[in-house]
Amino acid sequence: MAELRNVIVFTIGATRYAVELRWVREVVSLGFVTGVPTAPVALGGVCNLHGQILPVLDVSAVLGHPPGPPARQGDGALVLETEGVVCALRVDQVDHVASLHESGGEIIDAGGRTLTLLDPAMIVRIALEMITAVGAGEPAA
Repeated sequence: MAELRNVIVFTIGATRYAVELRWVREVVSLGFVTGVPTAPVALGGVCNLHGQILPVLDVSAVLGHPPGPPARQGDGALVLETEGVVCALRVDQVDHVASLHESGGEIIDAGGRTLTLLDPAMIVRIALEMITAVGAGEPAA
């Protein structure tokens, strides 16, 4: 059964994604992004946003795809909050905000195209597992 979801639609590389608005704190342009030596590819660096240091996550790498370009100052990002964690997802383009139908983890846009609905809690859990594994001595992906 399809449910109506309030989402923000965005692009990373050639892939279009959606995330529910309830997880999005704000849409920003990243300030200076500092790389983290020996961090897994899922962690694109950290940045200072309004006095808070945020991890910048690479969604492609978290999902097991080749990582995108390194996050840098001026890149777009969605600031998400889930399970007590605030992080930034680097995005190439924010397309629009809409109420779209979701069925089976996929969103159908107004043009009938299928988008991947991201679960921010899952993204954060996977990223934390990757970071913890590297901290435990496993090689970075």
